[in-house]
Amino acid sequence: MVSTTFDHLAPQKQARIRQALLDEFSQHPLATAQVARIVAQAGIARGAFYKYFDDLTDAYRYVFGLAMQDIHAGLPQPDGHEAAAYLAATRAFLTGVRESPYRALIRQHFRANADRLHNGPSRLGPSPTAWAATTLCHQTIRDVLLEPDTATARLAQLATALDQMEG
Repeated sequence: MVSTTFDHLAPQKQARIRQALLDEFSQHPLATAQVARIVAQAGIARGAFYKYFDDLTDAYRYVFGLAMQDIHAGLPQPDGHEAAAYLAATRAFLTGVRESPYRALIRQHFRANADRLHNGPSRLGPSPTAWAATTLCHQTIRDVLLEPDTATARLAQLATALDQMEG
């Protein structure tokens, strides 16, 4: 968890550190990321890094969380079990990623970091159908980000699966 010390930094310094984290984790998997590159780019001391974050994983979770908040902001939220709403939310998320400064980070996450973080089991949904639809949407997002050329086919597959669940 990012420290309160970080929260009290000047906004410009926070922005420099966030950009250094984004650059590092967009270009390097967590397994090969280096504090040295982050602190050099951010213009901070190595000890300061450890005042702000417990370790590289903590810093990664911080910047990835910011990315998810930013990309999810304003997305349509499926209400009920409507296939069209889930498909629209998935398309909107993919568009948000494509147009986001976090695009490389999110792709790197699915390529190298997601399994390493051991996030645990999926959340229970309000209903089995909502859980299944959400799981299918997240898998489709992952697959499209890993293989962008398959987006049309994967979104069509998702639409078919969601329609069958609805019907």
